[in-house]
Amino acid sequence: MKTVVFTDLDGTLLDFQDYSYQTAALLVHQLRQQGTPVVFCSSKTKAEQEYYRNALNNLDPFIVENGSAVFIPDGYFSFSIADKLSGQYQIVSEGNFKVIILGESYQTVRKGIEQAREEVAIQLLGYADLSLEEIRMITRLEEAFVQRAATRDFSETLLKGDKSGEGFRQFQDLLSSRGLSCVSGGKFHTVMGQGSDKGKAIKVLTELFDQEYGEVHTIGLGDSANDLPLLQAVDVGYLVQKPDRTWLTTSDERIQKVEGVGPKGWVKVAQSLITV
Repeated sequence: MKTVVFTDLDGTLLDFQDYSYQTAALLVHQLRQQGTPVVFCSSKTKAEQEYYRNALNNLDPFIVENGSAVFIPDGYFSFSIADKLSGQYQIVSEGNFKVIILGESYQTVRKGIEQAREEVAIQLLGYADLSLEEIRMITRLEEAFVQRAATRDFSETLLKGDKSGEGFRQFQDLLSSRGLSCVSGGKFHTVMGQGSDKGKAIKVLTELFDQEYGEVHTIGLGDSANDLPLLQAVDVGYLVQKPDRTWLTTSDERIQKVEGVGPKGWVKVAQSLITV
């Protein structure tokens, strides 16, 4: 049975502090060599994920902006994706990809944020509200990384503002009433359409893998609250440790906890999958 790996990036495959992929690079290469797909499933944008896909020579599908869309390279599957999913989802062509859209447009998300924060009178700022230099200071990313992170299609990340009080809870309730959700990703909260869901995106893509290979065995890796849908949608889900060496608290006993902060934990799971 073919194994497919679905993985979060920040704090999982990538180092939590500096976003380095070096710790996991060799294992990503070994999984590719034995024909095991490694599907990125992250809050990161298409532009951000393509940087890491190129750096790691990853040619598999990927899931962007917390499950807002699935990007599948043209010709990756031997059948027509549009025929297989006809009438279920919006499917568009973008460059060399077929894109299955699950979420809302960036414009819709921004409108919801602006209306909700005006009603609550709360100052919560995302990429669209800040200069590239302000974003760089907050995220500590280099300018090229900031530009990729700011190139958004389906979601907005709240980089600045108080998220601890009653005002933020009211803000979240207003977003919900407008068909949007606000989830925590480890460092920041992200606002997106309620159709955006890592778990849903994984299930859609798993159906396509099943069509191609027969039933596949799915592995998931993550570290934070927005990864729970990912970990619950796979056959076996793993939580890696956070920088303080604790794990996200979850009541789902099916999710396994692996020793190792971020990519060190990722490597332990990947090593168990190497068969050649």
